[in-house]
Amino acid sequence: MNNIIYEKVNLNPKLPALLGYFGKENSDVKRYFYSPPHWHRSIEIIFITEGEIEGVINGIKFKSSEGEFILVNSGDVHEIEKYQGKMYGGVLMVLSYDFLKKVYPNIDNVHFDITSSNIKKDRLVEIFLEIKEFYLKPIELDYIIIHSYIYEILHILLTNYKSDIKKENRKSYFKYRERQKEILLYISENYKEELTLEHVSKEFFMSSEYFSRKFHKWFGVTYKVYLNNIRLSKAYEDIINTNDNIQDIAFLHGFSNVKSFINVFKQKYNMTPYKYRQSYKESRIDIKESKK
Repeated sequence: MNNIIYEKVNLNPKLPALLGYFGKENSDVKRYFYSPPHWHRSIEIIFITEGEIEGVINGIKFKSSEGEFILVNSGDVHEIEKYQGKMYGGVLMVLSYDFLKKVYPNIDNVHFDITSSNIKKDRLVEIFLEIKEFYLKPIELDYIIIHSYIYEILHILLTNYKSDIKKENRKSYFKYRERQKEILLYISENYKEELTLEHVSKEFFMSSEYFSRKFHKWFGVTYKVYLNNIRLSKAYEDIINTNDNIQDIAFLHGFSNVKSFINVFKQKYNMTPYKYRQSYKESRIDIKESKK
């Protein structure tokens, strides 16, 4: 998953969707990952095959486990997190907005709720498990049958999980979405700077108190926690993928000093960045040895 705010989804040229599977067969299912709040015009569906993940969609927190679906509507601001040491496996499908618009021109006025019904849910599970197998053992002409699955999934969603956005609510619905996206984009582009609450609230012509209240309502966390999560998610990649100095990593990603970075890191991972780096390297060696 991408750590940018507007996620431009890359699609297989032969399919109107992005497909993926992340599980014990092809990835480190116990590794931590965090996808900060972002949005895209496409519709995203995740079927969890093992373990659990947590997240926030439009300010509402969720926790989903094996056998459950997560559906993110077009334009929804969402984030997903899987904690270190916990299992997670899932099949991902991101349906192209252009494809959706072509097949169903009224798609902009539709909202899907995957929890509203169990009709055809067994069939959805069956399709996603088939896609998992295709992903793990690809054959040249698989895209033909997957293409038919995509149409079937869309038909199931439209006939069983669709609700229309009322005309009177549509204007305010999209108005707030645009403001949220502007705020997230600004933070994403400037997270390395000294982004105080006062500074950001002034940027959007709000009082600090009003901005703080709205931010928590929209994204489910305080502004400070969100900013630290953004910085931490960027720094995390440098901790596990480089040998750069811990202090340099902290300053590079916007932390005011190395002590604050270490404190935030320990709250999330229960150990210092240095110890985590050593532990991670040792775990990778163990995984490589076990595969020999």
